[in-house]
Parts: sequence; structure tokens; C-alpha cells
Amino acid sequence: MAVLIKEHTNVQTKLDHARTAAVTALAAAYSPQPVKQPDGTTLQLCWSGRIARAYDKLAIARIARDTAAVKAIEGGIAMLTAKYTEAQKAAEDAAAQWAALAAAGGVTVDPMSVYPATCTCDGCQAAAAWHDHNEARGRYSDALYNLLAPNSSDRPPLYELLEAFGKTEKDRDRFWAAMKTIYDTAGAYAAACKAAGVQPNWRAALWPGEE
Repeated sequence: MAVLIKEHTNVQTKLDHARTAAVTALAAAYSPQPVKQPDGTTLQLCWSGRIARAYDKLAIARIARDTAAVKAIEGGIAMLTAKYTEAQKAAEDAAAQWAALAAAGGVTVDPMSVYPATCTCDGCQAAAAWHDHNEARGRYSDALYNLLAPNSSDRPPLYELLEAFGKTEKDRDRFWAAMKTIYDTAGAYAAACKAAGVQPNWRAALWPGEE
């Protein structure tokens, strides 16, 4: 009995150590860490957030046609990406090792319990906002194209709606339903842009390849 208790204690100790190592590695890979900024301030940013901010700076440098800055930022992004990849591998390996050790010991664990909460650092929030407003513009663009030119061969639905407008109440309802879809998706796009702190690009919704 004493031997069994000792073996169980040893297994649990190893599990505890493996879990701690996994939690630490996953936090290092996915949770915010203090990052000193050029102006002397410190921001809490995860690796993904740092990379997102770097891409924002790269976009600004490209718009300004600052070749030297573009080259320097691209090098920085490559370095950050390499470090992020390294941290991810170490974290996922540690998590897998803990889960495997638990399975070998006949202990049931929740593999996701060692992962940190979804990051909400400044970089991740900015990236999410960028994604949201572009997704919203995509939905607005789809609504426009579905009404004006869903394909190259069929008559535009708008043409048919206008042709039938006023003939029956059902035709009028179809027309106003289509207009409401445009209105709603345009409003959602404007709201998403406001949340992201950018100006809506209404022309890009019609000509996305022009950007």
C-alpha cells in the first residue's frame, strides 16, 4: 500500500511540474508581456499583437514611400515572427507533454485548461478591429454586387426589381427589402470603421481591387 501511495504521489508531482511548465510556456507565447516603446513608455503586448503593430507601421512607411523604414520594419517583422514561432512550438510541446503524461498515468485532464484567456492587448484589439471593419465592408460589397451584378450573364436583380416595381405589393416589398439590406450593411460597415478608428472607403466596396 505504501508503495502504491508513493507511486501515485510521484506521478502527481510529475504532472504538477509538467502542468506548471505548460502554463508558463503558453503564457510566454500567447499572453501580453511588457514591451518598451521608442518614446520610453511600456505597453503590454503579446507576440501576435507586436507583429500586428509592426504591420501597421509597415503600412505607414509604405504609404510614405520611406524605403529605409520599410526595409527595417520588414526585418523586424521577420525577427518577431521567428521568435513567435519558437515560443509557440515550445508552448505546444509543453502542453502536449503534460497531456501525454496525464494519459500515461491514467489521469483525466482538460487539455485546454492550461491555455491563457484570449489576448486583449492593444495590438490584438487593433488587429481584431481591422478584421471586423474589413469583414463588414465585404458584407456591404456582397450586398451591392448581389443587387447590381451577381454574375456576368443574368440580368441585374435591381433591373428586374425596378421593372416590376409598383405592379404588386409583393414586388414593392422585394424592392424595399433589397434596399434595406444595402442600408443595413452600409451602416454596419460605417460603425465598424468608427470602432476601428478609420474612414470608410465606400469606393473600395465597389472596386476592391483598386486599393
